[in-house]
Amino acid sequence: MGDKETLTPRRIIKSVREVSALYDWTAIGLLIFAAVIPIAVAMWWGRPATIADLATIIMLGLFIFAVISTFAIIVLWGLGRLSLTDKFMTWLGGATVGEIAGLVAFIIHFLFSKP
Repeated sequence: MGDKETLTPRRIIKSVREVSALYDWTAIGLLIFAAVIPIAVAMWWGRPATIADLATIIMLGLFIFAVISTFAIIVLWGLGRLSLTDKFMTWLGGATVGEIAGLVAFIIHFLFSKP
């Protein structure tokens, strides 16, 4: 009979899912958007006056790129276009939440610090 593949409900659902090219281009568009937004932020902000402004621009650009590209990876994985393990996707989601928590902590510290 040969090797039989165990069929779990998840494997069955993934195997019958049809995905149109529109979804693929949406995820690719998210990746392009993630690369363009930091450049647009830097151009909109103008020439930084201090090192703190420069660091803020760089960190904001990296943050925007990381979050949007993470969403694109999640979309592509959910559509079955990327073959990644569940453990990696859990780590990726946790890393994104950790990144957002770090940025929120930085903003709160900046807002409530004494001048």
